[in-house]
Amino acid sequence: MANICTTKYVIEGKKEELDALYQVMANFEVSEQYMIDESNWLGYLVSALGKNPEDVMCRGDWTGLKREGDTLRMTFETAWTPCFEVTQLMKEKYPSLRIFYKAVEPDCEVYLKNDAEGKYFPETEADGHPFWLMTEESEQEAIRLIRGIKDGSIELQVGKK
Repeated sequence: MANICTTKYVIEGKKEELDALYQVMANFEVSEQYMIDESNWLGYLVSALGKNPEDVMCRGDWTGLKREGDTLRMTFETAWTPCFEVTQLMKEKYPSLRIFYKAVEPDCEVYLKNDAEGKYFPETEADGHPFWLMTEESEQEAIRLIRGIKDGSIELQVGKK
């Protein structure tokens, strides 16, 4: 069993794009056809965004979907790290979206966020929180590394110097 990474998202964007994404995800939540053990598998969202789930790292599900004010909020529970490719697909389909997140996977000490201004997730190292600030470039590097480890093109050197 993978370690669970819990990632909280707050998404801003044009009202019509937020509403459209919300509707896509809400439809999966109410349809018994798409329920697997009462979870909303991220693969359904990947399919709805036009990609094959087998080609995208999307191991996990979402909970707590809310359309709140000028934002859309949800939590992903995924294996080991946030599903950067899923949020990348969201932004491709809905270009106005700004996706803020805070991810925690305590067993492997993964603490990530991309909210540099602290608009939604104000925690900082100065406050005693160990969050590493992610950029678009560091997300792309994480995708490259995770894919490389998965397909065997990158080998981990654990315990070697």
